[in-house]
Amino acid sequence: MKKENIDLKLPELNTEFKNTKYIEKKDLKDFYLRLYPDLTGQYFRRILYALEKEALISSTGSGVYYFNKDKDSLKKSYHPSPSQSLRLLNVNIKESFPYIKYLVWETRILNEFMLLQLGQNHIILDVEKGTENSVFNQLSEAYSGKIFLNPSRLTMERYVQQHPEAILISPLISQTPMGKKTEEIPYAPIEKILVDILVDDKKFFIFRGNELVSIYNGVFNSYLIDEKSLVRYADRRKAINKLKAFVINETQVEFNIVNLEKK
Repeated sequence: MKKENIDLKLPELNTEFKNTKYIEKKDLKDFYLRLYPDLTGQYFRRILYALEKEALISSTGSGVYYFNKDKDSLKKSYHPSPSQSLRLLNVNIKESFPYIKYLVWETRILNEFMLLQLGQNHIILDVEKGTENSVFNQLSEAYSGKIFLNPSRLTMERYVQQHPEAILISPLISQTPMGKKTEEIPYAPIEKILVDILVDDKKFFIFRGNELVSIYNGVFNSYLIDEKSLVRYADRRKAINKLKAFVINETQVEFNIVNLEKK
């Protein structure tokens, strides 16, 4: 095969996967092997690159691709834009605790998917287990009155909700998906956020009922979701059955149910 011209076999590809939204890398390779018996690993990588460059497929992670049949409704990777408050908090953490592992995200990023807009923005800070007290004590001086350690539902209702902006500190669960950094900020991946708001009734009680359904539908329609990562983290939080029941019975999410059945 020549390198100069890559024939992606688009008519055959569309026919083969016409009823498919998610394609595993292995299935794509098997498909092209049938068409190109002498397919090499290098040439297959060039095919994948060409398919992604043409926005025909998008990687969701874990060797799975989303098949973009309609270019007017392309899903995008999740890349949040941190607020100035979060940027400053990140600087404070790095200066005081340069070696700890942590993840952050802001509840305001869910506003676009909610039925009712939140009047507050909570910065969720999950820090390496065993360091949460030290982090809380160190940051309390700079963020006096608006930083909370493992807040209960009562604390959330009585105190946290009274602040337009608050910081909520919790221990980082082991084997949490870490995702990629945004502006050197270890921002929580969307898969972790989706599971956390489903599971944690204390911090995220406001994301319930129709709001939670709206968030899941909106996020899955807008972003590329690594379903395997989502399921692994839900399993870590002992929430596989809850996730499965919610996705199947309450949302319009087109989930690859095979990922759920594996657990």
